[in-house]
Amino acid sequence: MSAHRPSTPFHRRAALAALIGGLAIAPATHAASYTFDVLYQGAGVAALAAGSDDPEGTVLYDGDTFVWTLSIADDRYWEVLESGDFFPLMAFGVSEAGDRTVNYMFSLYNDAAEVFSDTAADVVNSSVHVGTNTISLDAGLKFDSMRLELTLISATEDGDPSVAITTSPYGLLPIFGAPEQNTFYPGIVLAPVPEPQPWALAIAGLITLGALSRRRR
Repeated sequence: MSAHRPSTPFHRRAALAALIGGLAIAPATHAASYTFDVLYQGAGVAALAAGSDDPEGTVLYDGDTFVWTLSIADDRYWEVLESGDFFPLMAFGVSEAGDRTVNYMFSLYNDAAEVFSDTAADVVNSSVHVGTNTISLDAGLKFDSMRLELTLISATEDGDPSVAITTSPYGLLPIFGAPEQNTFYPGIVLAPVPEPQPWALAIAGLITLGALSRRRR
């Protein structure tokens, strides 16, 4: 039977050094979650809601998740005019070209009611986007909010799956702009056109009266 040897300061320092050394060579692990809440004003103008994380400056690693919501303001909505495929309907542009494998759940809402959903696993995003790929929508669909819940499974260098890369989103809107701005896959409009405010109508009336008065002179 072996004799018990008391721990000495030397032994404790050696054990601590071994532990630190093991941590230094172990790969770093990341499992962060982000919430991106974006308010859309139209004409490509968007802002973050209070308390939202900012996708710009965020770096995603394998295992990270985010929930991205894009909502239109002022009682407006998007409408699908023609049935078709829209690519990529809700995907961030990213700085690093590569192949990204993701799981996602994508939903569209109108007046807080879900009107469309699509769930996919092990989807590959090629090149410089992270999010949905092609989404098929039917004509007549109306929605005022888009929501994407995504988990990044892996991100590798384009053409070399052995090289891992990071994922750095940019912008607040999808890579090709808001749904009505996607000129590559048209068919969605932003409606209705906001009605003029009362003060704007009053100013327009005064301008018209002034023009008529000058003509009479």
